[in-house]
Amino acid sequence: MKQDILNDLEEFWKNLPNAGEVSTFWLDVEKEVPNYVDAVVLQDDMFDTVGMASIMLYRMREHNMKVPVFYCLGQYNPLLKCDTSMKMREIALRLGIKNINIRSYKIPDMKARIDFLKKELAGKKVAFVTSLVRYLPLKFALENLSKDCEIYFNVANESVEDALTWVNANAAAGGLVLLKKIAAWYSESGLLSTNIKAYSHLSLWQKLKIKASVKLQRRRIKVETTLMIRNYQRLFRKRHWAY
Repeated sequence: MKQDILNDLEEFWKNLPNAGEVSTFWLDVEKEVPNYVDAVVLQDDMFDTVGMASIMLYRMREHNMKVPVFYCLGQYNPLLKCDTSMKMREIALRLGIKNINIRSYKIPDMKARIDFLKKELAGKKVAFVTSLVRYLPLKFALENLSKDCEIYFNVANESVEDALTWVNANAAAGGLVLLKKIAAWYSESGLLSTNIKAYSHLSLWQKLKIKASVKLQRRRIKVETTLMIRNYQRLFRKRHWAY
C-alpha cells in the first residue's frame, strides 16, 4: 500500500469509535462481564468475530446464563471460494460452540437479513459481533431492526494492521480489498479522503490484481486461518475453558 493511502487510512481509523465504549454487550468490558442475550449474530467474512463469540459463550456459562443461539449469516465469497456462513460455522465448531446452538443461513442482502431476523428474533435480545470498521455501517443498517429487538454490540478492538488480514483476504493486492470495502461502507459519511473514496470503483486491472493476489496466497490464507483458530484455542486453554 502506498504511504499516502496508508496515512489516509490511519487518519480515517482515528475517527472510528472506541471499541470498548460501543461494545454494549459487556456490562464491564475489561472484566468481560456479559449481558444476557437470546441470540448472537455473526456475518460475512468477519471470521475473527467467531472467536469473540466463543469468548462471549464461555463468559455467559461462567455466569450461569442460558446458551444463546449463534446465527451465521453469509454469502458465497468468490475470492475465498466459500460460503462464508458455513465457514463461520466450521470455525465456531472448532472453538467450542456446539452444533445444536448454531444456525447458518446464506442470505447475501442486508435488507433480507434484517427481514429474516425480525421474524426469527422479534422481542428477543440480540448481540451483533463485528469488526471495528464495520460497526458504524452495521449500526445504521440495524436501525429498523431495533424496533423489534433489543440490540447489543460486541466490537473488535482492532488496528489498521489487524484489519489487513489474509484470513478474509483484506490484505490482497496491497490492501485493495479492505480499501474497497471502506469506500463502499463510508461513501456518504464524510470521513473519507479523496484518495480512499476513489476505491469505490475499481478498474479492471485492480480487480485482476486482487484475484491474482488471492490465488497466489491460498496457502497463506489457510495457514493464517489455522493460526487464528489455534490462538483462540491457546487462550481458552490458558483460561481453563473446555472447547
